[in-house]
Amino acid sequence: MEALPLPMKDARQFGDFHPTIWGDYFVNYSPLESKMSVEEQKQRNEGLQIEIRKILNDAIDPLQSLELIDSIQRLGVAYHFEKEINDILCRVHRINIDDCDLYAIALHFRLLRQQRYHITSDVFNRFLDDNGDFQDCLSNNVKALLSLYEAAYLGFPDEDILEKAKFFSRIQLKSLICKMDPSLVLMVRNSLEIPLVRRIDRLKAQNFIEIYDKYRLCDQKLLDFAKFDFNILQTIHQEEVRIITEWWKELGFSKHLPFLRDRIVESYFWMLATYSEPCYSHGRVIMSKVMPLVVATDDIYDAYGTLEELELFTSVIERWDLDRVSMLPEYMQQFFLVLYNTFKDIEDELAPQQNSFRVHYLKDEFKRMARAYLQESKWASAKYVPKLEEHLRVTLITAGYSLITCASYLGMKEVISKDTYEWVTSLPKILKSINIVGRLMNDIGSYQNEQKRNHVASSIQCYAKEHGCSEMEACKKLKEMVEDHWKIINREFMSTDYIPLSLIKPVLNLICFTDFVYKDTTDIYTDSSEFMKETIAKVLIEPVLVFRKD
Repeated sequence: MEALPLPMKDARQFGDFHPTIWGDYFVNYSPLESKMSVEEQKQRNEGLQIEIRKILNDAIDPLQSLELIDSIQRLGVAYHFEKEINDILCRVHRINIDDCDLYAIALHFRLLRQQRYHITSDVFNRFLDDNGDFQDCLSNNVKALLSLYEAAYLGFPDEDILEKAKFFSRIQLKSLICKMDPSLVLMVRNSLEIPLVRRIDRLKAQNFIEIYDKYRLCDQKLLDFAKFDFNILQTIHQEEVRIITEWWKELGFSKHLPFLRDRIVESYFWMLATYSEPCYSHGRVIMSKVMPLVVATDDIYDAYGTLEELELFTSVIERWDLDRVSMLPEYMQQFFLVLYNTFKDIEDELAPQQNSFRVHYLKDEFKRMARAYLQESKWASAKYVPKLEEHLRVTLITAGYSLITCASYLGMKEVISKDTYEWVTSLPKILKSINIVGRLMNDIGSYQNEQKRNHVASSIQCYAKEHGCSEMEACKKLKEMVEDHWKIINREFMSTDYIPLSLIKPVLNLICFTDFVYKDTTDIYTDSSEFMKETIAKVLIEPVLVFRKD
């Protein structure tokens, strides 16, 4: 069968995406000069790490131990002290906290629950008044309110007390911002914008280093260690993004397939948010090759291909067969060859460790996603607006979190069994809710831009039509659904203790990045020219000043 001719430009739609803002920046990048070389910082950090580990091991007071753990986690250096932190939490978990104040109990609750220690929300009952509301005497204690606010975002479905805690603490913190200690203002504002448990690790570390540096009771050794560590990791990440940018440049997509979103640095940043530790460098590089190909596939189905082309494209992807590529239009041939060869290269790369089977699951997820993309294209062509349930059966697949979870496991050194992959591809409750959160936030954030062209009906339109309400009301309801599914994610995170934390955390980190991308009902991944650019610069370009300014 001969290849389809490429239709005239006006016969298809275009996504109207702005060109890359990074170009060859990271290929040609030279790190900014620092008073200390990276090697000097590494040497200093080795000694500091020993001292901090001793402080953790010698810690006796439970509250001081928890505060130290909290600072270590916020500063982004907890991966150095996992054993010590778990040992402390194991001890603290057995302690009776009935006599502690609200600040201590909320901190205890959050640190334990986010490490999958079972703790009931009943610990907050004694802070309620006779009407079941939080006591008025707590209204001016900023430290306790912030601790309660952060803990409340780890609530499960039906934990009404944590919903009350969220509402009460948010209202009180907003009212106190103008009156509180200046050292707390930035921390409170950051938390009110995005709660701690939903923040990206590298960005959270960068922000807290700035806050902790101004905190009068900060541990200078811990602060120096965190600064050195941030800069050391930054050099590792700079080298990775250089490798990925060169790989992308060699593909020539920006020249030959200019209708695609050219967001290779933004894609790398997304993968960096999944896991940032040095031990996952190989995994990040592999993921950062898969992610832009997923985005490109989305653009082909969503913003460029005709329905006839997409049906052929889907059949080729399903068969994963080079012999059938010739039936495709030239641009699809070019893209599929890159897709095929990239997956083959990853397979060959993983073969020496007997891990090439991992790519099999990734391919299956990719095929499943292609079929779902095609269904979306058929709906868009027919201008069909399904009910929300029918819509989600398809769009939960195109949300892509199951596929990216499979991709995140590719280069990990952990022993990952076929059973774990079967668990991922079975769409367990936690992944279903993650996909729902991702899909709904994506639809809310990208709705206005996508509806400028012929696009599949979003969940907003589906809900509005089904319930006979305005799109503004639909948005409000979908945001409520997002919060409900975050609670399910929290509950399922606790109950999936048969899956190691190291394999669950990347999945949670993925959805935290989505929260960041679509937070203000915008899509800063697609339109990355402002806030996303500034954020990437903070994490990947600007080193942290190691010494205090005089």
